[in-house]
Amino acid sequence: MVKGMVKNLFKLLLVTPILLLLVCVNFYVDTRGLFQGGQFERELAAKLHEGKAISNFQKLDERQILRLYIKEMKTPYDTLVIGSSRGLQITAAIAGADGTFYNAGMTGEDYYDVVGTVGLLHSYGRLPKNMVMVLDPWILSAQPDAKNKRSDKNLANRFLTETLGFDEPYTEESFQWNTEALVAPDYFQTNMAYFFSDHSEEERPSEVTGDIYAQETEIKMTDGTLLYTEEYRNQVQQEVDHDAQLRATMPFMMCGFYPQPDTKLCKQFTAMVDFLQENGVEITFLLTPFHPDLYARVESHMDTEGGVVYSESFFYALAQEKNIPIYGSYNPERANCDREDFYDGLHIRRESISKFFRGIDTELV
Repeated sequence: MVKGMVKNLFKLLLVTPILLLLVCVNFYVDTRGLFQGGQFERELAAKLHEGKAISNFQKLDERQILRLYIKEMKTPYDTLVIGSSRGLQITAAIAGADGTFYNAGMTGEDYYDVVGTVGLLHSYGRLPKNMVMVLDPWILSAQPDAKNKRSDKNLANRFLTETLGFDEPYTEESFQWNTEALVAPDYFQTNMAYFFSDHSEEERPSEVTGDIYAQETEIKMTDGTLLYTEEYRNQVQQEVDHDAQLRATMPFMMCGFYPQPDTKLCKQFTAMVDFLQENGVEITFLLTPFHPDLYARVESHMDTEGGVVYSESFFYALAQEKNIPIYGSYNPERANCDREDFYDGLHIRRESISKFFRGIDTELV
């Protein structure tokens, strides 16, 4: 009996190094993103942390990249910007921010993205000292068209329920369903083949070389901001106006039927603001304007799209109640902007942001 036990132990010792190799390769190479996140998203997040600007990133998952970026933060940043692409032009200089800075905005950010980002920062212990919240009107809309198919509703609802005390349905994250992949020989072969193969530069994030302001693709800058192509930045005004006028012929972006902000979402957003302030985060609200021709649509469709205007009123009232600095407006006239201040119907030019935003209150830093 003892001899049999020794024999089995010896066999176990022989296979243990092989098993450990299998597990390590499958877990850390992880070409399918079962454990670490997408391969290229991990690589892009790492390059951003290394201070490298990236060119071909458009097809990657922005939300996964942000999750990975936050996870790899060494310490909380001094200033963080959250919001949609309408805030991706805000740099540290524009924000008047000293110290570490990152623009964590993403394309088409919705309510779940806003809440989920705050939840991630909290879960990793990375809430910043200062947070510039670029607030879009649709984040207070409960309508389906106000939600982005790529946002993580489960992540947001978990934070709303576990941390803020609301009762929103969510599923506990679990890795049980993919633990078999850790020891799967076929997955090991896939990962090893990937590890030792050459990959096309078109398949992976490319570091920018040459003049960064003369690239033919959009650039993800090291601070998280987005640099449009030289051609897009220098469109003739007629093309910019045409984009706004075309958008104005359709229901307002993510606000197709939005007569009023949703009461429950307003309550949850207020609770999140309270949570941030209780955790020492100094908040600044920023509302970026829409092109005059596009905003005119809202004013002529108040019965169905008036929530755009009323959400601004809510944000200003909340800012006053919570003693939060607030700047800007969805109304370009109120933001001191005209049609020459836009890249297109939705996005304000980087150099025009200073017309309505003087930066965070440095006394609060």
